[in-house]
Formats: sequence, C-alpha cells, structure tokens
Amino acid sequence: MNKLFPILISAGLVVSGWMGYAKYYASLAFVTGRVPVVHLPFDSNVIDLQIRNNEAAVKRDPYGALGWSMMCSAYMDRSRESDDLATAVKAEAAARRSLQLRVLGNVGAENKLVQTLLQQHRFKDALGECLKAVERKIYSDDTAVLHVECLIELGRYDEAGVLVTKNPRAFADGPSKTVVARLLDVGGKPEEALKLYRFAVREVDDNGGMPSNAVAWFHTRLGMQLARLGKHEEARSEYNTALKMYPRDYKAMAGLAKLASLYGKWQDVIDWGNRSDQVAQMADVRALVGDAYAMLGNPAKAEEQFNRVAELVGRPSGMNDGLHEVTPAAGTHGHRLDRQYAIFCADHDRDPVGAYAAAVRDFEARQDLCVNTEFNA
Repeated sequence: MNKLFPILISAGLVVSGWMGYAKYYASLAFVTGRVPVVHLPFDSNVIDLQIRNNEAAVKRDPYGALGWSMMCSAYMDRSRESDDLATAVKAEAAARRSLQLRVLGNVGAENKLVQTLLQQHRFKDALGECLKAVERKIYSDDTAVLHVECLIELGRYDEAGVLVTKNPRAFADGPSKTVVARLLDVGGKPEEALKLYRFAVREVDDNGGMPSNAVAWFHTRLGMQLARLGKHEEARSEYNTALKMYPRDYKAMAGLAKLASLYGKWQDVIDWGNRSDQVAQMADVRALVGDAYAMLGNPAKAEEQFNRVAELVGRPSGMNDGLHEVTPAAGTHGHRLDRQYAIFCADHDRDPVGAYAAAVRDFEARQDLCVNTEFNA
C-alpha cells in the first residue's frame, strides 16, 4: 500500500490537471466559438524525476528492452536541455543495452541510438547505425529522417536529396520538413527553406499534444532562419515566443544576443549571453559576450570570456602548444567543439596552431559546406 500511495497521488494530480485544462477549453470555446490550442507547460525538474524513475525501473527489471529504451529518452531530455555530453553518452549506453536485449521490433531504440550519436556530433557513427538499421530491416519513417540528417551533417547533400525523394511519406509532416529546410538552405534556396520552417511552426502550434518546450524549438529554428535572411524583427519575435513557451531555451537566448550585437546593443548581448550560458555553455556565445565587453572598453572582462572559451573546449591551462588537453571519448571522430574553437581563434587572431589542428580534426569528422569557413578564415 505504501508503494501504491505515491502512484495514486501522481495519477490524481494528472487527472485533476487534465480536468482543469478541459474546463479552460470549454470556457474559451463558449466565448470565442472555437477551442484554442494550449500546450502543456514544461517543467525541467520533471526530467530528473523521470531519470530517477527509469533508473529504478531498469534495476527492478534489467532484462526489459523497453525499460532501457525509456531510460535513453530520459537521458536525452536532459542532454538536449543543457547540451550536456555526459548524459548523451549515458543515453547511448541505454539504447545499446535495449538493442542487446531485443533487436526485432525495437526500431524505437535503434532510432534513439542514432539520436544519441548525433547529439554527441559523432556523425559517421550515426550514419553507420542508420545503414545497419536498413540491413536489419529495423527501419521506419523516423529512421529515414535521421538518415538524411546524418548525410547533411557529413556534407553528402545529393545523397540526402535522393533519400528525401524516395521517402515522401517520411517527410510529409512539420518536424521532418525542418530537415528538408536545412537541405534547401545549403542548396542556395533560403527563402524556400523559410517557407518550410513556417509550415512546421504552424503545424506544431496547432498540435495541442505537443509540450511547450518542443513547440519552442520550432519557433527558435524559424527565428534562426529569419535572422540569416536579415528579417531581424521577425526573428526577435520568434525567439521571444519560444522563451514565453520555454524560458530555458538557451538557443533562443543566444539568438537574441546575436541580434543585439548587430545593432551594437552590447549590454543586451552580455545579458542574453549570460542567461544562455546559465543553461548551456556555448563557445560562440562566450566569445560574443567577450566581444561585447571589449566594445564597452573592458578588456579584462573580454579576456576572461575568451579564456572561458578555451576552458570549454578542453584546454584548462590556456592557449598553449596548439593541443587539446582533454581527449575525446573512445569511438568519437573528433572533439565536438573543434569547429567552434577553430572559428573563434580565426576571428580573434589567437592560437593559430591549435586552431588549425582543430579544423583538421573537424574536417576528418565531416566535410560539409561550413568546413570551408574554418580553413578560409
């Protein structure tokens, strides 16, 4: 009975919550004549609770493939929220354990494994898992979408386009169209890409079953594309919409910091950059905050931020010898921040030897269009 009591309490809270939403829908429908779409608010504290619950579940039943697959999902939620590598590695281990226990009919775990590898920027490994899935016939529409993502990351754009053409059903909904949008963007059709991002946002906005943090991701992506096209006010609006839905959207905060830099609003750059950094530490945002301090006449603070970039990419003792002082985990193709570090050094005329080494490692990991930026900067 003691074990059942918390479960009954939780169930009661869920039911009462949905009853509250139902009452809210009914009242608004009476006034406006239509039922509005309301997305469930997201509490990041729930992630840790889910992790603890799933860890307890796999301890009770260590041979249940589904339990390990759910464990992977919980770890990935944490990794995505704060761009945390350690939990992405844990998620990978959980997905592999699920597949060790059961391969047949376990396409969900296979797809999650690919997602964990993409999260770690292990693009070649992720593509390899997609190809294994095809061989094993553990393949779904979601696998096709992930397959195209891998090919885009590796700069194999023609192959990605062929795969999209061969799998029209897999790329019919809003989320999958954001992948096609990336392909259009690198293919020199940014306006066409923007149309697909708008389509995706409209679709998820109308999907009441999607939690607010997931919906916010699409608004942020739309904001990024708008910003690239110089539509800054629209971009700012999308970032703010994302943050209203999900206040911990660090990429939306970073987007606002970058927009502020375009207009010389250096204190806004610092404020938004620091807020983003509190959730997830990003090398380009730290560098941007450093630039803002420099523009405000505070070189000491600027240097502090630039040194933090070096610390973030694994060089705790500073810029010396041109070598990373943290070795990537076994099986990875390169340090996940090599690209950011190379670009940072090129932009700020620092550590040319280390920057070149980082660029080479990144090139070995993927040969997409962005790699030219590193070698030509």
